[in-house]
Amino acid sequence: MPIVVNTYIESFTCRWTQTPVHICVLCLLCVSILCFPQRSLAETTTLFQVKKSLPYQSIFKLEETPGQAVDTGKIKDILKLHLAIHEALDNPRLDQSEWLRLIQKTPQDVKDLLVTEGYFSPKVSITPSTNNDAIFVITLNTRTTVSEANLAFKGDIASATADQPPTVDTLQSIWQLPKGKPFTQQAWSEAKGSLLTTMLAERYPNAKIEQSLAKIDPKTNLAELSLTFDSGKSVRLGQLQINGLNHYPESLITNLNPIQSGDLYSQSTLLQFQNILQDTGKFNRVSVSATTQQLSEEGLAKVIVEVEEREQKSVSIGVGASTNTGARVVLNYTDRNLFDRGLLWNASLRLEQRLQAATSNINFMTDADGYRDSINNSLVRTDVEGQITSAMNNGVKRTWGNRNFEQFVGANLLYEFLTIDNESTEFNKAATFAYGLNLRKLDNDQIPTKGVIFSSQFQVAPIERLSDGRFLQSQAKLQGFYPLSDSTQFLGRLEVGLVSGSMSVPATYLFRAGGDQSVRGYGFQSLGVKDGDATLGGRVLLVGSTEVVQWLTNAWGAAAFIDFGNAANSWRDYEPAYGYGLGVRWKSPVGPVGADIAYGEATKDYRLHFNLGVSF
Repeated sequence: MPIVVNTYIESFTCRWTQTPVHICVLCLLCVSILCFPQRSLAETTTLFQVKKSLPYQSIFKLEETPGQAVDTGKIKDILKLHLAIHEALDNPRLDQSEWLRLIQKTPQDVKDLLVTEGYFSPKVSITPSTNNDAIFVITLNTRTTVSEANLAFKGDIASATADQPPTVDTLQSIWQLPKGKPFTQQAWSEAKGSLLTTMLAERYPNAKIEQSLAKIDPKTNLAELSLTFDSGKSVRLGQLQINGLNHYPESLITNLNPIQSGDLYSQSTLLQFQNILQDTGKFNRVSVSATTQQLSEEGLAKVIVEVEEREQKSVSIGVGASTNTGARVVLNYTDRNLFDRGLLWNASLRLEQRLQAATSNINFMTDADGYRDSINNSLVRTDVEGQITSAMNNGVKRTWGNRNFEQFVGANLLYEFLTIDNESTEFNKAATFAYGLNLRKLDNDQIPTKGVIFSSQFQVAPIERLSDGRFLQSQAKLQGFYPLSDSTQFLGRLEVGLVSGSMSVPATYLFRAGGDQSVRGYGFQSLGVKDGDATLGGRVLLVGSTEVVQWLTNAWGAAAFIDFGNAANSWRDYEPAYGYGLGVRWKSPVGPVGADIAYGEATKDYRLHFNLGVSF
């Protein structure tokens, strides 16, 4: 082809004087198109420019060919962040000679950075400028893609069967850089790390990368990848070694241990054990690890538990406010080794505008069968919506199961004094037995984005001599979290309650609605059965909510919601009240925080609501 073009040019030159001018110009244009097609098709656009307080400015342009897929945003980010010429613009001592040196150095810096994004033969030119502007024009070659990925595995994993995950087939199926994928240094590192982490997390804690090679052909813009993983031996866990206990018996830890001798190594199981111990409230620091490099004669890795005990006794005071019960002051006393038996005693005095409470909770250590027993006593006074309730509770409770599926049984004796509109006074009592369960399936316990929470509770008063009447209280609550998109989330909530049996039921076991975690737009427990100027509890409850949150950043979002609900003496009398509103959401370090403005349709009024954390 080049020979044909040269012959054509010579023939054209010999006949210059005998050919009309317009034909000559046309021929020159044709030749230029044939010889330099890429120049005529390329388009130059400005990527970005950086100018600060100094008189110098850097301008970066990109020459693209139509049809060439380029992630300009990513290229812009790495050039802005990592080039030395931009760091120098923050130096007030930058002079002309240093600026010229940086201009000459920058093209190579740009090429080095573009290599990490898969462009191994880029061209960077400097456009002359009469002032202090440094103009760089970048011409990208075709981005390098993966032509072949050869993964080899050694060690026990090479002979593992399908029921011994992770298997070779599984690892190959999740490989992140298959044939045809763009090759970048970051993607290469992440793909290797992901596969290695999968092996390290389950069964093979001594896995390693034995050989790693990426062969790049700049002419074809293809990358041939070769990797060899050595899983080492499959490891099982053995006996516990506990360090750091001074005041508690080892049974405090052994009774909580979910690991059986001979279990396959699992990072998630070790972390679960660590979290269980941390949740006891008895330790400042907990670390659970395994001696995977030093196995016993039976081939087992010892499980090492390192703890640092918290102080045995502590006192704390806190202040705060709630849109439900007003300003508050809380005084807490904690003894983490009551009677030197490892019992955890929490006592508190809570003073709020509409609620005052004194509570005592004694939690026993988890026994060998996994049961957690507690003794609970409280004296609570509430003054809400014309009803003053003073209730004394004394109860015992047994809980078992893990955080995702937890059950409990309990017994409680209640004495209640009730005053309505400062006129009538009642005395009520009830001895109840309770059963409840809590189910959680969340992607994140602290700030969930997907999953469900379900809780239910049944309380029965079967002994008429100890109660004002026989009754059964049933209550259930369902919460759901679902991502509609990467930045949009749906939240739903539904709660239902029913009291059946005797008409003489203490107000503590009846239902009211309204407030932050109920129907927004209405006051705390302001929805229920009307009795003069007071609002009393009802025998049926139905409350629900739908909410959509649009996250504007990683931490901040805006919400829109509709709530409904009410309490009544029967389903025939039930009429839901509606609340609508907008709010702000913040993913704080201690959990989600929300502030809402809600309009109550029944009251024709607006209310401010504030929430912290997820209600379980």
